Amino acid sequence: MSSVKKIPAIVSGAVPFHDRGITGKKVTIAIMDSGLSPHNEIAANRILTFKDFIYGKKALYDDYSHGTHVTGIAAATSIGIAPECNLVILKVLDEHGNSETDLFIHAIKWILTNYLIYNIRIVNISIGGNSEELRHENNRLNVWIKKLWEHGIIVCCSAGNNGPVEGSISAPGNCPEVITVGSYDGQHFSSAGPLRPYITKPELVAPGYHILSLKPHSGYSIKSGTSMSVPFISGYCALMLQIWPDYSNDQVKMHLMESAYNVPYLPYNMQGAGIVSLNKLLSFIL
Repeated sequence: MSSVKKIPAIVSGAVPFHDRGITGKKVTIAIMDSGLSPHNEIAANRILTFKDFIYGKKALYDDYSHGTHVTGIAAATSIGIAPECNLVILKVLDEHGNSETDLFIHAIKWILTNYLIYNIRIVNISIGGNSEELRHENNRLNVWIKKLWEHGIIVCCSAGNNGPVEGSISAPGNCPEVITVGSYDGQHFSSAGPLRPYITKPELVAPGYHILSLKPHSGYSIKSGTSMSVPFISGYCALMLQIWPDYSNDQVKMHLMESAYNVPYLPYNMQGAGIVSLNKLLSFIL
């Protein structure tokens, strides 16, 4: 497997769209993760608010680095997919990368109360849980995740890194409504479906191995996992919504899947519709 670092804006093919002003401007992505460290690749005026559900701190920070890396893939100025999108940063992971279901639900309730204020159109969840409770499709967390979708919000979730075992999708990626994202270059770790005999997860795959993005305070780091794959799709959604702001979450999901192409070496239950072609997705612009 190639160890060449993958720069999100380049490997996705987003740069030609950036050159034409398709940058996710005026679209807000909420990132539910470990926070965000201040970084020169993310202008402060793009961060509409920061909410710390772990320790209640007011100043922006990330004590785990995961959230900063995920945010950079979606939104960094020079390397991100949607370099002018707005951000709402919700810290739901502690310094060890852990969280509790009740805390996560509390953060979802906050989004449902505030999404219109901040124009939150997309929620990025690069987090997965595999407890006995969460393995059930209708678990407590997924009940609230479904409410986000019912309110018209696009929810992009990681498939998880428990593959390639069949039926290893983690929550909330096992929620039928959401867009669940696997890693097409992580076939040795990316989780596989099906969720049910007639619903296969993930719906899409994106780069997830050896991804270059931001590290806390300054500079860059490389990480791998389906956590890295999700913000590719969240970024694509932001580009779409800049062009077609009236699209519903169901329309966005449909167009993403219709614009995807098959990965020859992956079984269907590890890729769904496959890899999104930005040229096809945004074909009316070029």
